[in-house]
Amino acid sequence: MKAMRRPLFWYRTIMWVISVIFAGLLIQLGALVMSDVPTAGTRVTLEDFVDADRLSAVSNKQDALSDEVDANKDALEIAKFIAASRSTDYENQRTSFESWIKTRNATGSSDQDADVIARVNRIEALKAAEREAGRAVEDLQLTLAKQEQTRRDLNDERRDIRTDAEAPYQKAVRAEVLKVFMLRLALTVPLLLASAWMIAKKRGSNYWPLYRGFVLFSLFAFFVELVPYLPSYGGYIRIVVGIVIAVGFAHFVIRGMTRYLKNKQLEEQQPEVEKRKAIAYETAVAKISDGVCPSCDRSFAAKAGPKAKTAPAEKVDFCVHCGFCLFDSCKNCGRRDNSFFKFCGTCGVASDAEPEAEPAA
Repeated sequence: MKAMRRPLFWYRTIMWVISVIFAGLLIQLGALVMSDVPTAGTRVTLEDFVDADRLSAVSNKQDALSDEVDANKDALEIAKFIAASRSTDYENQRTSFESWIKTRNATGSSDQDADVIARVNRIEALKAAEREAGRAVEDLQLTLAKQEQTRRDLNDERRDIRTDAEAPYQKAVRAEVLKVFMLRLALTVPLLLASAWMIAKKRGSNYWPLYRGFVLFSLFAFFVELVPYLPSYGGYIRIVVGIVIAVGFAHFVIRGMTRYLKNKQLEEQQPEVEKRKAIAYETAVAKISDGVCPSCDRSFAAKAGPKAKTAPAEKVDFCVHCGFCLFDSCKNCGRRDNSFFKFCGTCGVASDAEPEAEPAA
């Protein structure tokens, strides 16, 4: 049984909505501030550390070489065509000469010796032209092979230029990451300190929903805006930060639990009247309804079912651990009910009222 008033429930719900909206507005404001911070959005690139003059010279050589290679490839195609044409002319002339010489031998005419010499000279000229065209093709192929080797050398030199820039680039990246991290840390730490002060000092304030929104904003700034930018030098910083956070969290949890147990021990030594004054009405009603003692926070009996939210199956009026009064009987009608209820649910008489006198016989 919940004792919270419906207006109070809606009030708390609306205040949570206001807290979330306020935190969202602060997050947007923080993003705008971070985007306008000088050098916060700049990022170094590898091109910033490359020797531009040396790289430009290599690029010019590559461009010129590429033009020469294209020209030589075109010339090679033409030379191959010429060589094939010369080879064809030579083969045709040689075949024609062989046919002609067979005919001459058959007729045995000696007046054609000059013609034979002329034909042989023409064939030799065609053979020389064929060899010259072949040498032109071979020269162009050799030139292209040398140019291809030169191209590979230029590519290696270009790669070496970028390799030389890698070390200073990585150093600059680490410096940039550390700078961005320190900048975000300088903005986040004050937010966390302010949130810790608000949690410690302002939790009971009427303006706690606004303070809570600020706390949500600071947590977002830490876990979303700061943690992803933690620099990683072999993982040491991330591990150290994780250890510090874990130790700090464990420290506060242990201190809180120790303080809680100590307070509970002191409360158990106090009279029950003092205990009741220290327990909030809504809290006591909710805990007893869930089968938990509001004084020592222990379960005082098994519930009626696995999902039961009502009184326990056994009629336990006092906590079996600390002796705190959990259920009491109405002084007027005798109904057994939660000892914190202010009025009887059957007769409506206040729990602290005197019993009504019995009518005279």
